[in-house]
Amino acid sequence: MPEPPPSRLSRLLKEHPRERPRFARAVASLLGAGLVALGAFGFLVVWHLIRRGRLIRENLSPPRKVQLPPIEPTRPNAVEERGSGPS
Repeated sequence: MPEPPPSRLSRLLKEHPRERPRFARAVASLLGAGLVALGAFGFLVVWHLIRRGRLIRENLSPPRKVQLPPIEPTRPNAVEERGSGPS
């Protein structure tokens, strides 16, 4: 199976080997800028969610008192069966 033809980038680097460090710095700079942008975007998302949560909480009315009806067991001996383990 024949090898694929070299890419345009590899041909350029073979023709101009002295440009390899310059190209590496450019790629590193782009990756760094992308990482910084991603971090800033993440920070803004978290800040927005915290701010929105606070605004929503401020506009809510205070919690109401709720009284739940007493809960009775469905079977009268359910409490006794739970308490006794296997014999």
